[in-house]
Amino acid sequence: MAKYWHFLPLLAIGYTAHASNPETDKELNRKNTIRLVMNHIMTQHYAPKAIDDDFSKAIWKKYLNVLDGNKNTFLQVDIAALRQYETKIDDELTTPSLEYFNAIFQLSNKRLLEVQQVYRTLLAQPMTFNTKETFETDRLHADYPANEAARKEVWRKYLKYQVLRKMVEMQQQDKKLSDAAAEKAARKAVLTATDGMFKNLLGNTAADDRFSAYMNTITMEMDPHTSFMAPADAGIREAMMSHRYFGLGLELTVKDGTVYIKRVLPGGTADQSGLLQADDLILQLSDDDGKMVDVAGMGIVEVSKMIRGENNTTLKLLVRKAAGTEKQVTVKRGEIKEDANAARSAVITQGTKRLGLVQLSEFYLDAKRPDGARSAIDVAREVQQLKEQQVDGIIIDLRNNPGGSLDQVVAMTGLFVKTGPVVLGRDKEGVQPYPIANGDKPLYEGPLAVMINESSASAAEIFSAAIQDYHRGIIIGSPSSYGKGTMQHTLPMGKLGDADKGIPDVNYGSLALTIKKFYRINGGTTQLNGVVPDIIVPGKREYAGLRERDNETALAADSVQQAFYMPSSAGGTLKAIAHNAQQRIDKDSSFTLVKQDVEWLRMHSAAAFSLDRNAFIKQLTNIQSYNNAIDQALKLPADQQLVIKGTSIQQPSSDKLAKYEEWMNNCRTDIYLAATVVVLTDMTDKQARDK
Repeated sequence: MAKYWHFLPLLAIGYTAHASNPETDKELNRKNTIRLVMNHIMTQHYAPKAIDDDFSKAIWKKYLNVLDGNKNTFLQVDIAALRQYETKIDDELTTPSLEYFNAIFQLSNKRLLEVQQVYRTLLAQPMTFNTKETFETDRLHADYPANEAARKEVWRKYLKYQVLRKMVEMQQQDKKLSDAAAEKAARKAVLTATDGMFKNLLGNTAADDRFSAYMNTITMEMDPHTSFMAPADAGIREAMMSHRYFGLGLELTVKDGTVYIKRVLPGGTADQSGLLQADDLILQLSDDDGKMVDVAGMGIVEVSKMIRGENNTTLKLLVRKAAGTEKQVTVKRGEIKEDANAARSAVITQGTKRLGLVQLSEFYLDAKRPDGARSAIDVAREVQQLKEQQVDGIIIDLRNNPGGSLDQVVAMTGLFVKTGPVVLGRDKEGVQPYPIANGDKPLYEGPLAVMINESSASAAEIFSAAIQDYHRGIIIGSPSSYGKGTMQHTLPMGKLGDADKGIPDVNYGSLALTIKKFYRINGGTTQLNGVVPDIIVPGKREYAGLRERDNETALAADSVQQAFYMPSSAGGTLKAIAHNAQQRIDKDSSFTLVKQDVEWLRMHSAAAFSLDRNAFIKQLTNIQSYNNAIDQALKLPADQQLVIKGTSIQQPSSDKLAKYEEWMNNCRTDIYLAATVVVLTDMTDKQARDK
């Protein structure tokens, strides 16, 4: 997402020395966190909502959904008891107070302990799958169970569904597995996974995790992108944007609810140690205090967070080798440079035309280092390589690009546009343009096409909108992009201690705060609207509700006065090319099939699943067949695949080359890319005729 990077110094608040009391310290830190977060929101958020009874009711309802979205833990009597807080949360945020949080946390723990006994009892008995009953995968709009018996029934169906799904999966992998053996193995696997989940829900960090979730419920009620990150997670944003973090160099995967090492990355400290190998099962990891923590039931994200840490610190791992032996190893963390999302390019040959392709997965920026990763510089390098290979046109692929640095998207636009504003930003002080500063000479002035989809957001939308408004190129993609037209900055929150007095620094985490909205240079907005491509192609995820407009707290769409800018005179030509291409795509049999099958999936996305084995398999088969049909339609047949050759890459390694080749293989069969190639060929032909 686009960020307005403005880091403030640590913020001091009052501190009184006292004898250390862990519980007292924890309560004080949480209250101070609430105080800081609310102060920043009310004084600096672009459009803070009133903290009143309506706000309180929204938080009360949404936090219940966070803790028990499937309504299988709390009982109706619990909801009645908690209703006393429905209009008090706004007062607690002002005080601040933890009365509601503590009450719901304690009640939640009590109910989780009860449910733990329920699911263990149910999974201890064999299950049969020949009754005519169904399971609703989404209980968000269901009633809370009236009593313990009703809750047990909810869990009975849920576990039966999980076991049946796992059982079918196992038998698909092993055709010789009997029903009885598969059912027993599936129950065991579901028990292991559920035990792991409850271990986290009831573990030592449960209160901290749920307090973070509580704070995020509050912040995201302002808008979907104002968010809180706890101290342990606050460095993740910076690591993601900078493409640098410290870890071991492991790629992880999940098998049967447990985390395995999928690959040891070349050059990482794990590789250098020789102590860890692919297929090692991770059993335990050391925490910040050196204590070994069981990771059973944890997801990849949680395990990855534990593996990352400060440079040159050590991590202990208990792993089970493929041979079955268990071994504890100690490996030092080192710097990992993430190359997977770095800009890359290739050349596509289409008849007599040579077309360049540049793919960018995010607008990254390592602002702390002079030599840090910068996406605009990397894209410029790829474009220069393509120019040296004398390509006839260039495609910029921004599909699934979530955005990133505002500075970088402004700089990248300047590679293709001569001069003028790229985007307009509005805060409480007024409207500010962000102009191109490239010395009045773009790097590339030839035919240009930009690919986007429903997951192209923020900075990706800024770039696409600018290219479209300047009539610099043609945009092709899903009916609209994501629709995020807001800017955030990140505030670290804490206070400085005094080493001489034995007072430590205190970290309250960080707050990503929406402080601006951005607008197209034509005065319109991408907020909610997204960027509507010049050429629309159907997408597989159209029905999934993934866009900004699907968030009920999203800021409204509005407009500002148009900026002064000079669009290219090629607008009419580009419009004619896009019109012809749209007619061609609308008649394409593959895209027509995608539309039809996506509509079927949309109609059946919320269907209840049968718990009768034969009917369940039929349902799964139908859904999978439609998904397979879409996937097949979106892949070019062997005789139509694109001819693509990679450009040189920076600091090649066997691992990087393998990923690069994998990317090109995917490009060769990509029907969307093929359609864009035809459009760009039309553009180059028109340019050649006009010369």
